[in-house]
Amino acid sequence: MATNKKYYWIKLKEEFFTDKRIKRLRRISGGDTYTIIYLKLLLLSLKDEGKLYYDGVESDFIKELGLTIDETDDDVMVTVNYLINQGLLEVVTENDEYYLTEIPNLIGSETASTRRSRKSRELKMLQCNT
Repeated sequence: MATNKKYYWIKLKEEFFTDKRIKRLRRISGGDTYTIIYLKLLLLSLKDEGKLYYDGVESDFIKELGLTIDETDDDVMVTVNYLINQGLLEVVTENDEYYLTEIPNLIGSETASTRRSRKSRELKMLQCNT
């Protein structure tokens, strides 16, 4: 029996890097790293519709995120604090669940069968054009 795998993606708006919150983040010393961390968090939260969870593997949420995304605890802490201050990250339940507020505007998904059907239609269209 085949499992129906689901694919997810982030749709960055054309204005992503001109958004004042992102521009400000990038201007902080180390801001490019913090921007990459934000993008990694968005990707990490895709399957859970923007939610990030603390599983208790490390002593706190920041250390666990750092471990998960292979970034330093200090860089993750600066990024998380900035995102919270800018309203891009909300604490849902203290130290256990967090929510990336922009994710509903940025995600898309499709099942494997939908993906196959779409690719098949694209292939047929290409064949018709030749």
